[in-house]
Amino acid sequence: MKTRTLPKKDQKGIALLISLMVILVLAVLVHRFTYATRINLVSAANLRDLFQAECMAISGLEAALAVLAADDTPEVDHLGEPWASFRGSPDLLGDRAQEEEGFLVQIQDESSKIEINRIVRQDGSTTDPLVRQQLDRLLEIFSVPSDMRDSLLDCLEDWIDRDDLQKLNGAEDQYYTSMDPPYRAANRPLRALGELNLVKGWKEVLDLRLQDGSSILDFLTIAPTGGRINVNTASPIVLRTLSPQIDEAIAEQVVTLREEAPLSGPQLLPPPFKRREVSSRLRYSGNYFSVKSVGVFRRATSRAEMMVRREQGDWAIVARRIE
Repeated sequence: MKTRTLPKKDQKGIALLISLMVILVLAVLVHRFTYATRINLVSAANLRDLFQAECMAISGLEAALAVLAADDTPEVDHLGEPWASFRGSPDLLGDRAQEEEGFLVQIQDESSKIEINRIVRQDGSTTDPLVRQQLDRLLEIFSVPSDMRDSLLDCLEDWIDRDDLQKLNGAEDQYYTSMDPPYRAANRPLRALGELNLVKGWKEVLDLRLQDGSSILDFLTIAPTGGRINVNTASPIVLRTLSPQIDEAIAEQVVTLREEAPLSGPQLLPPPFKRREVSSRLRYSGNYFSVKSVGVFRRATSRAEMMVRREQGDWAIVARRIE
């Protein structure tokens, strides 16, 4: 039986077809290899930039610590001092396109806020009525109804106190274990303000905003400041929470006084601040300061936070977190 041989013209056509298929396969492989290489290079560049941004954020914390350490008047802390106006890399405060690396910093005196954990005294079971009244007035400023305020504060106390006894409008494990997913009341002080989202009723309240955009969290702290408010750094909102006799006009009067000269005692304060139940809650310097830093490198950003405590003229880092 004879084997049929294709004409040379047909053989050339098949060879050409095979060559084209090989070239096509090679082109696809080269494209995939090039694409994978490009992705790896971009990922490596992003990781590099993110690392550099993280370093910038940490540098912001260190720079803030240096600014605080330069404060030579620990007996009075006010908003006219360098730490209060320190914002980090100057070029980043303007047109970011002119400077692609640096850090932005914010330093706050935690004594300018209400220490929320002090609603329950250190014995872990009894209520501090003055702190509860402060928190009640703060909620009132945010237009929270009276009956809802009572429930929110009872639930907050139940979350913090050590016992499992439910207050009149509060919530303990019986409520929280019915949630999906279930969890238990902490029965300890808050470790972060974000924990308030777990406390019955508070999640909705935290979404409330004043006209300037500030939220309830802006006026609260978990730092163990001792519960006393620094009148030199506290906002008018916090000043108003100290007493029902302190209205918006009186709070603004204090702001005007301290802008003229930092306050070192109650002598110049309006009469409501001189009442014993208010004056015992005042201070004129801070002991805990929080620092927030945002590191920037090209298009990457990284955030870092730090809490520091003043100890006999020196500064100790209490906590630090890098995101």
